Amino acid sequence: MKEEEFNQDEVSLSWKEELEQDVREETIDEKIERRLEEMSKRRLEEKQEAENAKQQQKALWASKKINKFDKLRYREQKCREWEVRIVNQNMKDDKLGLYIHIPFCDRKCDYCDFVSYSMGVDAQHEFKDALFKEIEMYRTQCEKMVFNSIYIGGGTPSVMYEGFIYELARKIYSTFHFEGDIEFTIEVNPNSVTANKLMEYLQAGVNRVSVGVQCIDTKILRNVGRFQTIENIENAFFLLQKMGFINTSADVMIGLPNQSLEAVRETIEYLVEKNVKHISVYTLQVEENTQLYKNIKMGKIKPLGDEACIKMYELVNKMLKKAGFVRYEVSNFAIPTYESRHNFKYWKDVDYLGLGVSAHSFLEGYRFNNTPRLDEYIDLINNGNLPVINRDFIRDSERRTEYIMLSLRLATGLNLEKFRKRFKEDLLKTRATQIQNLIKNGYVYIEDGFLKIAEQHFYVSNRIILELL
Repeated sequence: MKEEEFNQDEVSLSWKEELEQDVREETIDEKIERRLEEMSKRRLEEKQEAENAKQQQKALWASKKINKFDKLRYREQKCREWEVRIVNQNMKDDKLGLYIHIPFCDRKCDYCDFVSYSMGVDAQHEFKDALFKEIEMYRTQCEKMVFNSIYIGGGTPSVMYEGFIYELARKIYSTFHFEGDIEFTIEVNPNSVTANKLMEYLQAGVNRVSVGVQCIDTKILRNVGRFQTIENIENAFFLLQKMGFINTSADVMIGLPNQSLEAVRETIEYLVEKNVKHISVYTLQVEENTQLYKNIKMGKIKPLGDEACIKMYELVNKMLKKAGFVRYEVSNFAIPTYESRHNFKYWKDVDYLGLGVSAHSFLEGYRFNNTPRLDEYIDLINNGNLPVINRDFIRDSERRTEYIMLSLRLATGLNLEKFRKRFKEDLLKTRATQIQNLIKNGYVYIEDGFLKIAEQHFYVSNRIILELL
């Protein structure tokens, strides 16, 4: 009896110890490992969901009961439904986004006006040390904030030395609080993608890769100082698919010197064939203080006119719609459920924190930005100071302007009732004349309480928006 009682006590004690072990707080490393496992599981689920959706669509199109007209009508209807669904779902997201700017490139393209430097590994390590200190400086301020997206942009993040992204991810996870299904994006250029780096990104939890394709015609790219080849692009997508990245995005540029409609068509066809889920389409902007601006001024290069750019944009819209993409924002097209959740935070007035050289933030009513100078960024941080050089409180008058501009860039348009409650203004009264004229000329329309820009005028939306500010 005594031996049996002793054994029971021993079992009970063991059970208590196990319970205490189960409820103890996770260590930082355990939290990181758990998060990576969750992301890996989600990646496999996304792959299966994508395959199921593909098979369902094939079965639908194969049905003899659906003729060509019905297919087009069905596609139009589905696009409209997804435009609304994509935007509405993301408008409910109120968690913060984290942006990190990597200020390094192999070389600067002639049209580039972003902050970037072409420097070696020593400079990259020096930047990393400063960046990690900056992250630590925000630990207390962001202690109660919840994030659900990470976006590493630049510059060219993929030029960083192997191991940097993994180190950065662990630093981020151990400093900030993340919840839910995290979208973790990294920008890459085709000529700096390697199998080792992609494996590192997977281990770091990256689940979305944005590839700077721009155009698949090498000659057109060289005209603007971008030295990548179709072989580089082909290799990048081959490796992405081999490594199991499902959520891939591509940047495309239109309006490049000597670019033709056929060149645009070939680029879009190529990306659709590569099963890219998201495509951002940007018109070339000639900025001062760039080499392209100087070349145009000297007559070395002739820019394309607005009419040619409009035709290119219309072609892209038509092709992507046919391929099952939804245009949910003026420049952004996505296969449903693959929209950029991080970028929605910029469009819907949600707080975000930007770290790194020249990064911008919008936090607790203030908009601020870091210095664009790498040496100043490092010096300020090493002396115990944040590298912020501009900090402004955004008043409601400024938010009103931004709300109108950003809402009208979205496919769902501007919610008139929400605008009235938010800014105590009835836009239909305060801008009655302008809205009536725009409706009369077919530029905008009102549907279900939303003011929207007509699809055929999306490309010139900025001109329309100015009428309403």
